[in-house]
Amino acid sequence: IMSDKSTNGDVSLSMDDSSNTMRFNERTLELQEVGPDTYLSVDLWRPKGNRGVFGGQVIGQALSAAAKTVESPFRCNSLHCYFLAAGSNTEMIAYEVRRVRQGASYCSRLVVAKQSGRVIFMATVSFQRPEPSVLSHQYVMPEVPPPEDLVSREELIMRGESEGDMFKASEVSTLPVETRPVPSKDKNGLPLNAIWLRSRGDMSELGHCHHQSMLAYASDFALISTALKPFNMYKRESKYKLSMLVSLDHTIWFHEPFRADEWLLYVMESPRTASGRGLAFGRIYNRQGVLVASTAQEGVARGVNKDSDHTTLEFVHSVSKKQDAKL
Repeated sequence: IMSDKSTNGDVSLSMDDSSNTMRFNERTLELQEVGPDTYLSVDLWRPKGNRGVFGGQVIGQALSAAAKTVESPFRCNSLHCYFLAAGSNTEMIAYEVRRVRQGASYCSRLVVAKQSGRVIFMATVSFQRPEPSVLSHQYVMPEVPPPEDLVSREELIMRGESEGDMFKASEVSTLPVETRPVPSKDKNGLPLNAIWLRSRGDMSELGHCHHQSMLAYASDFALISTALKPFNMYKRESKYKLSMLVSLDHTIWFHEPFRADEWLLYVMESPRTASGRGLAFGRIYNRQGVLVASTAQEGVARGVNKDSDHTTLEFVHSVSKKQDAKL
């Protein structure tokens, strides 16, 4: 089934229009049932400069498709995704769900995404029946400025203060997720990053699965690019130049319920870039400091070094160095 064009780029959206934003959010993840356990996207967005559609949207739609085959009270506890080929925004994606296992406490689904019969993406999704636990620990949420004290991404772009951002402010303002980068005073290129994010509009009438799918969408923002932080390649004086950055896989673990339309802190770090690949991990906290989700992503990271010196850049892990976990 073909589509003339992606709808995301054609939506005129006021940031204060919550009703329009709600419909836009739903359309971002909306699926049409076209057969038994088979669903079709109705909206795809290809960011400027990307080889294909936005990976976060494919992740969110795949999770939505899997959730349609699971009954309450099961909710997603993890999903493991693989990007196999770039998706086109001129043809809607078909998501085929296989019911791998249905247990008393957990159930599993396999989602295969196709365009023109070709597999472009696949994901294994696990769902858990909620259960109490006496065992609980987490990393402390870093101390960062609250989102109310920070500037939005589109404002930074308009000011010319968003290094390496290829998007226009008008394009960013139509995205279903608002982000506010946390400024860093680091001058040494530490592979660390943090942003506040939330879905635009009121999602209070939507089920928890929709909140999970929207966070899955948002979790693809800025994660793999954290692996490029040490190289400062967006600065003119940098000896490094980026030639390719493409996601290979993406994993999310959901720990606690949350609201995607309330501010969440996304803290990211990259322990290693090597062999043409970059690896990054993320932790997502709510305003109360509860770690609600964790992420991991590996991607193709290729670049050019103008110098002959290819020495590995080394950093001390911040958490092991000091336990107060301040950025």
